[in-house]
Amino acid sequence: MSNDSLRAPIRYAEVLTTGQTIALDKAQLLALKFREINVKEAFTLADCHGQFFRAALTAAESGGGKAQIYEAMATSPESSLDLTLFCAVLARQRMLGVIQKATELGVMAVVPVFSEKSVPASGLAHEKAHAWPAQALRAARQCRRASIPRVASAITLAAALETPHFQAANLRYYLDDRAPVGAGLSDQRKPASRIAFVVGPEGGFTNGERTHLAACGATPLRLGGRVLRAETAALVGVALLQHHFGDL
Repeated sequence: MSNDSLRAPIRYAEVLTTGQTIALDKAQLLALKFREINVKEAFTLADCHGQFFRAALTAAESGGGKAQIYEAMATSPESSLDLTLFCAVLARQRMLGVIQKATELGVMAVVPVFSEKSVPASGLAHEKAHAWPAQALRAARQCRRASIPRVASAITLAAALETPHFQAANLRYYLDDRAPVGAGLSDQRKPASRIAFVVGPEGGFTNGERTHLAACGATPLRLGGRVLRAETAALVGVALLQHHFGDL
């Protein structure tokens, strides 16, 4: 199975009901193993109608397993919005908190970015970059999400703006506290299925980076009159976009 398949919601081919015991195939068990779900632990899955349920893994063997459905979820734990957060690499291991909270807020991917004022590539080890993907996995389990967001390897801002996550987005925004007052989301809620959201480090983007972002089709977004810490700004922006276009 591909990594993307393992991250996708686990689906069951029939209608599910609470109290039901179901058989799990090898592919479903692989997805649970990817989520680090052990016997007696809970996970989220969807049935053939797209209804989400909570289940407990009751048995797991090499060829298959079993689970008991114990709760029907009132709403989907997944946002209708495919939101990618491009976040400049922050110092003092704050990326761990950003990735955790962004996962809880429903992002589909996080792309750490090297900008002119961010932590450089030489500082990744100190920032525990190796732990970023696991942070997303644990956060997804905690908030009962069905999918696991992808956390990409850190790349330059220029490279990030060439990725499919950015290029395929039908709306692109970047935070800029120097943007004109009122530079925010339009009251008109345009249909948006994929959004790229770019956040800079402490000190923001340079003039050259702002020019590059604008040339790549990104719209500046200003969050009020206060200068927020980078991690605060990232999470406020994600919440704002999910409220405007997604499921918050």
